[in-house]
Amino acid sequence: MIHKTEGIVLRTLRHQENHLITTLYTEQYGIRSFIVKGYRSSRGRRRHSYFQPLSIIDIVYMERPNRDLQQLNESQLAHLLQEVQTHPVKLSLGLALVEIFFDTVKEEHPNPAQYAFLRDIILKLDAAPKRLIQLFLYFLVHHTRFLGFFPQDQSDDRAKVTFDYRQGILRPTGREGDPVALLLRRFLYAEPSLLPEPASCQQITFDNASKRHLIRTLFLYYQEHIQGFRYPQSMRIFAEVFGGEG
Repeated sequence: MIHKTEGIVLRTLRHQENHLITTLYTEQYGIRSFIVKGYRSSRGRRRHSYFQPLSIIDIVYMERPNRDLQQLNESQLAHLLQEVQTHPVKLSLGLALVEIFFDTVKEEHPNPAQYAFLRDIILKLDAAPKRLIQLFLYFLVHHTRFLGFFPQDQSDDRAKVTFDYRQGILRPTGREGDPVALLLRRFLYAEPSLLPEPASCQQITFDNASKRHLIRTLFLYYQEHIQGFRYPQSMRIFAEVFGGEG
C-alpha cells in the first residue's frame, strides 16, 4: 500500500557505499525507518540533504509488512529551515532534542499531538533570535506529558516548594523554596503557544548556574523514569550554550 505523510528526520546513517538508512517520526504512522538508495548520484545528493536530522519532509513510500526498513519512492522538503541545521548553538540544541526523542519514543503508531509538539519546537528553535535554551528546557519538561510522567504540582504555596524527581512531584516544604523547583514550576505553566507568537517560556530568565542545575535535575528525572536513558552526546558542547544564552 502506498503511504504519504510528513515526517521529521531523527537519525541518518550511511549504509554500504551508496545508501542511507534514515529514521523518521512521521505524522501518520509514528516511527518508521527507510533505506535511501543511490545518494551518490546528482539527484541522490540533492535528496541526501533532505535527510539531515531535524529536516521536516514530505514522503511517499510503499509499506511492506514485516519489514524493518521501507523503501522511499519520493521525498521533498515540507518546511525550509533557515538556521537550526547551521547555527552552532541551535544545531547543538536541536541534535540533543531529536536524540532524546529518538531514545524515548519507540511507538509505531501515530500520535498527531506529539508530532505537532516536536515540529513546533523545531520550527520555534529555527526562528528564535535568542533565549534558545528556554525552548530546550520547555521541550524537556513538556515531552514528559507524552511519556507518562509529567510532574505533578501538589503545593499550594508558590514560594515554598521542592521537587521530588523520583516521584515526579512538586511538594510543599516548610523552609524556603528550592530554586530549581521554583524555576521548574515556571516551565510547567508556560503556555505551549504555537508559531508565530513567541512561546511564553522564552520570557523566563535565569542565570547559568540555575540553567545547569535544572538541566541536571531533568536528566536525573528522565533516568529515574526511563530505563537506560542516557545523556545526549550533544551535551559535550553545551558549555557554549551555558556561556552564551541567558
